[in-house]
Amino acid sequence: MSGRGLLNDFTLAEGISRRFSGSLTVSDVDALDAAEAVEMLEAVASLTAWAQALQARVVHRMEELINREVEEMLQKPDPVMAMSLTAAEAGSVLRLPHMTAMHLVSDSEALCDRYPETLASLSHGSISYRHAQAVIDQADSVPEEERRGFQSELLALAEGQTCAHLMRAARRLRERRWPETMIERHRAALEKRRVGFDPLPDGMGQFTAFVAAETGQAILSKLTAAARGQQQAGDTRTVDQLRADIFSSLMLGAGPDDPAVPQVAGNGDTVHEVPGIAAEIMVLIPADTLFGGDDKVAELNGYGPISSEAARRLARQALHWTGLVQDPATGEILAVGRRRRVPAGLKRWLQARDGTCRFPGCSVSTPRTEIDHTIPWSHGGPTEHGNLANLCPKHHRYKTLGFWSADQPVPGVLKWRSTLGRTYQVKPVLDYGRPTYPAAGEGPETRAG
Repeated sequence: MSGRGLLNDFTLAEGISRRFSGSLTVSDVDALDAAEAVEMLEAVASLTAWAQALQARVVHRMEELINREVEEMLQKPDPVMAMSLTAAEAGSVLRLPHMTAMHLVSDSEALCDRYPETLASLSHGSISYRHAQAVIDQADSVPEEERRGFQSELLALAEGQTCAHLMRAARRLRERRWPETMIERHRAALEKRRVGFDPLPDGMGQFTAFVAAETGQAILSKLTAAARGQQQAGDTRTVDQLRADIFSSLMLGAGPDDPAVPQVAGNGDTVHEVPGIAAEIMVLIPADTLFGGDDKVAELNGYGPISSEAARRLARQALHWTGLVQDPATGEILAVGRRRRVPAGLKRWLQARDGTCRFPGCSVSTPRTEIDHTIPWSHGGPTEHGNLANLCPKHHRYKTLGFWSADQPVPGVLKWRSTLGRTYQVKPVLDYGRPTYPAAGEGPETRAG
């Protein structure tokens, strides 16, 4: 494709091009008139839908191949393991987080096995991928013998509708026709209740809770009432700010009538110390920055760079300090030879260096990971930073069972080989005192194995 340098020609990798036939060329995009631009956009949407239908078929084929590998290695079928390994493979290729890749594998299986009519509509460009996901989501919960007919009704409803409109219409139709399924679906959804934290820019993050609707409404109402009470008592913070501060204080041990104590930062902005932090957090901050000699950024383990002001504020609240003695040339804890147990200082260095599980694309933070000897200790692997890495239990198991293998050619850099033979290189989050690497799993270098 080309258009005055804005679009580049697309070339298929050698070896796979034989699976494709025909050609598509676009020229003079910048010369389109209004009508042509609309027609072109519609054509591109159809082409995108066709590509996503093809992607579903390819991912499902990968799952079939991995199913065979799993059955051969474990001497029994294990569909759950095969699905997880397929998500690991697809997620590594497409640079997707694991849960996003799991949804892709699940959707691909559904389209290829249970909803071929929806897959055909997607392939023809009649619906978008989001519409296809809506059909799966709504039809999966109806009685199996009714599913095919309901699928056809939803596809008819989807014509000319946005995905949001389709979802609303589909829910009304489903609840009216099968009201008894709502109880079962709510019970199943309630089993998945959870909380999560997503890092955001500028030293912030978003805390989420997946709970029953009535519980969520009650929590928000209580926070709002407490915020209004604070305002009536003269607090100048907004309702949103007060709700956030009261929520944080309650979770960290303060009372509902004693939210955060406001203090004034050096730039004149109002900040709020959070009392009673009992959970362990790790902040790497240079000594000169800690004592106010400069304002270099610090590193909050599991999040990334934070301001010197935020780091010093956390340091004031710390219940205890743990020093890390580092090699002045590399910033790394020195090797400890053939000891199997990882010393506390080395463990903390590895947590700081790795930040997350070191599997491609995994973002599980190091407090929830296990330290793995890349070359097993039982095979002579030393207990030193160049042979150790943090892995979450799931990806540690992949390696232990032999579905994925890893080596560490350079300390901190892991080179993985996948179930289907592809290789991925993952760099560490941090090498303190040197340029910071991209987050683990982000933009890994890949090549065919």
